[in-house]
Amino acid sequence: MKLSTAFISAALLFAACGSDSDDDVADASTEFDAEYEYDDEFGDEYDDEYGDEYEGDAAGAAGTVDMSLTRDDVDCSAEGLGEDETSTFTTAHYVVGGALGAACFGDDDPTLTQAWEALSAITPSLQLADLGVFGSFESTEGGDEVTLAFVNTLDDDGTLFQMSINLESYEEDPNEALLTMAHEFSHVFTALPSQIDRSAESEDNCATYDNGEGCYLPDSLMAQWVALFWDDGLIDEINPSEEASGSAGEDRCSINPGFLGPYAASSPEEDFAESFSAYVFQLDAGTDAVQAKLDWMNDQPGLVEFRDRAVTAGIGPLENNFEPCGEG
Repeated sequence: MKLSTAFISAALLFAACGSDSDDDVADASTEFDAEYEYDDEFGDEYDDEYGDEYEGDAAGAAGTVDMSLTRDDVDCSAEGLGEDETSTFTTAHYVVGGALGAACFGDDDPTLTQAWEALSAITPSLQLADLGVFGSFESTEGGDEVTLAFVNTLDDDGTLFQMSINLESYEEDPNEALLTMAHEFSHVFTALPSQIDRSAESEDNCATYDNGEGCYLPDSLMAQWVALFWDDGLIDEINPSEEASGSAGEDRCSINPGFLGPYAASSPEEDFAESFSAYVFQLDAGTDAVQAKLDWMNDQPGLVEFRDRAVTAGIGPLENNFEPCGEG
């Protein structure tokens, strides 16, 4: 996730093709909703660094590091974690069955544990189980855009993911950190096999939207999103080879009030992710066009679960500090 003057993020890189008609879009009751229904029961309360009392998921033992939990299907070396010239990893933990396990890289960091607690507060443990690694890194980037967090797949099928947090940025602005983690986690649940077809055949036969990783299934959240909010030629403006960034969405943002800043305007995935973070933490929409997106999310039971957990945990409403769009 990248930061400029607003809440911005970059995680999975996506490409696009044309969208099909609304007839191919399923109603709000998607496989996603059925896959992630859970009993809304919460366990022990715990304090996070911001002073709020969050209640943890009883099944996930939110925030507890269980050093007995390990796994042998992920590479926790610096190279395996994705270290490059822009980031240096400091800590990484296994995630097993939605619980934070043993440190597999570096030393245990209490701030990373706090970040996990915050993520666990809003995320059902069944969905946390889609993570295999949770880690932290230091950014070596300069300029206006700095990576705050990112997610990446740990297998070719997109069944297991890694989430990595820039702890320096996390500590500087706790509210932004909350928005960042919700944003990034949306890149996990919209990229599961129940949402996207990564087969070789999908590239040539996609009737919805191909993001370069695969073709979104007709009843997926992103296929619905594209059909509803990236119609009238918007999706055709996306360059599959262009990295999502604030600069890539500036022109679209300047004339369209339906985006939460230029980064959201850079791709459908980033638009969805920024809108999802705003929805979860009850930000004021700012425009009717953005409110329409938040209202759509409120009709998706699988997304409502996140917001309900945030409300129960007493997190939000947060302030809308996104750069306004549609004022060009």
